[in-house]
Amino acid sequence: MFRRCACLIAVLAAAPASAQWSGEVGLGYLGTSGNTSTESLNGKLALDYTAASWKNSFKALSTYSTDQDETTAERYAASDKLDWNFSERNYVFASLDWEKDLFGGIRERTSETVGYGRKVLVGPTHFLEAEIGAGARQSEENVTGLRDDDLIYRGSALYTWKLSETSEFSEGVKLESGESNTFVESLAELKLSIVGNLFASISYTVRYNSDVPDGTDETDTFTAINLSYTFGAQ
Repeated sequence: MFRRCACLIAVLAAAPASAQWSGEVGLGYLGTSGNTSTESLNGKLALDYTAASWKNSFKALSTYSTDQDETTAERYAASDKLDWNFSERNYVFASLDWEKDLFGGIRERTSETVGYGRKVLVGPTHFLEAEIGAGARQSEENVTGLRDDDLIYRGSALYTWKLSETSEFSEGVKLESGESNTFVESLAELKLSIVGNLFASISYTVRYNSDVPDGTDETDTFTAINLSYTFGAQ
């Protein structure tokens, strides 16, 4: 994964002047002390590179929580998706997704998919795109260590509502389904501008796995409050 990041940075450095790139980096921290001692730390990075009909989107995030000095959550994820727009609203894509969750039902998951996407709404206030695709997935369960290799189909949608010049709401849903497991993730986020490119965001994530080891929950939820900064072409 670090090699992929280095390659992406090298491509950006060598990009022609006509190409555009943009990104976002965010960090959130919450700590309490006294009768209880808890800490929560989460970070995210998003980087988009656009040139002519091509777009490359890289995302990475991490989550870490402790309670009374005992780790209660630790998760890392990264994805890289390449789009080729063959018309104003239609495109094809290839995507690589990886995640590692030391406390979830699925310890590690990697998926490789290709498919078709369409921009359904492209107005200045409402934006909606949807994707369908298929590919392969490799996963490993926590507790049992059982490994599965699946052929999967994938569906996703992203909706963005620009509430005002300084705020926007987005909701993204992704589904991956194969013989061994169906995975669904929903991410709702509200962004509020503070000054310039600096903004605060609050997000709520729901993650569901249909098949998990005994003693682990099928559904995980996570609430995050971040301070983020956007950069590059907007």
